[in-house]
Amino acid sequence: MQLKELIHKKYILYGFSIVFTRGLEMLVLFFAADYLSKSDYGNLEYYKKFIEVISSFLAFGLPALIVSYTTNKQNKNYFYALSVFFTIILSLIAAPVLGIFHLIILLIPLLFYALYFTGGITQSYLLVRRNSNMVSLYKILVSVLFYSLVFVGIRYFSVSKYGFVYPAYLLIIPGFLLSFWLFYKEQIRWHRLKRYGRLFVRLLPNSQTLAVSNFANLMFLYTDIFIIKLLSAHPNLDIADYSFSLNIANILLLIPITLVQVDIEKIKKSVKEVPVLFRKIVILMLIASVFIAIFYIYFISLFFTKFIDTYWLFIIILLAKIFQGFTSVFGNYLAVKRHYILNLKINLSVLTLNIILNYILFYQFGLYGVAFASLLSLFVRFALFALAYQKHKK
Repeated sequence: MQLKELIHKKYILYGFSIVFTRGLEMLVLFFAADYLSKSDYGNLEYYKKFIEVISSFLAFGLPALIVSYTTNKQNKNYFYALSVFFTIILSLIAAPVLGIFHLIILLIPLLFYALYFTGGITQSYLLVRRNSNMVSLYKILVSVLFYSLVFVGIRYFSVSKYGFVYPAYLLIIPGFLLSFWLFYKEQIRWHRLKRYGRLFVRLLPNSQTLAVSNFANLMFLYTDIFIIKLLSAHPNLDIADYSFSLNIANILLLIPITLVQVDIEKIKKSVKEVPVLFRKIVILMLIASVFIAIFYIYFISLFFTKFIDTYWLFIIILLAKIFQGFTSVFGNYLAVKRHYILNLKINLSVLTLNIILNYILFYQFGLYGVAFASLLSLFVRFALFALAYQKHKK
């Protein structure tokens, strides 16, 4: 495979937006890790990950449905409008539940993440309705605004654990204005909205399946954090160590995210694109993982010495991320071919395995046990998705 096939300009353009937005997030988190105490930083990470996981359920699998189901301009437009309205209604239903658990303050952040943040409904709509360049500009703008507000809140207003909560309150209104402008521009009509609404309702069971599958998928990222919060004697300190390593290891996932999202239409049209894309992902991820492993040891030695004892923990997490990245092309292929139930069965079964392993190994080996649990679970998940792709490819 030639270098120009691995590093095509379309990957660079879209990849730049992902690297840029992820870079902003990392800068803010590095600042928080240095500026806040370990306990406060652990609390910040816990609320951030809670919002990311629960907002994926609030989005109800609609981003994946928009990407995988919609084909022409009109159904893309009307599915987006219906998705926005449905998510707002779902958030109102969720409000009393959040109130019972004294988490009502998270309602607006959950809605903002589901509709407008990275991986949300609006981004998926722009990806299929416009192009990857439009999505790149959108992601950069939203990320600059959001992470700037996070930084200002932590640095100048001492918001601590709510650093990722308050910015959503300021950005949700511009988000709503953007949605209504898109409705106006695409000439959304009430009679057609009702007609598409009937189809939308019939597809909600598939969307529910995608929601649970996506929730399970995200839980692979963060089950570790919730287990640590539940079982550790010093949860905030342990979450700080684990999250710091996890955040840097997650950089590796930029490669499969970029390649799969840019080539998603190719995967829809031809199964032959799947092994080609998989080879690209494997080559680039293995090369990048070596550089990240070297970078990490110098990074913590020179700048973040309070995390100096996390190197081998980081290596285990990095290995887990390699298998997670390898899985992405097979999982997305099954999604665009609408094997929703199969996707769900694999994700839920391996998530259950992951929770059990986390629980057992944490008591035996602490944070290292949690990392090993993720490594084993993500390897099993990769194997199952690869086998499922071989069985269902056409």
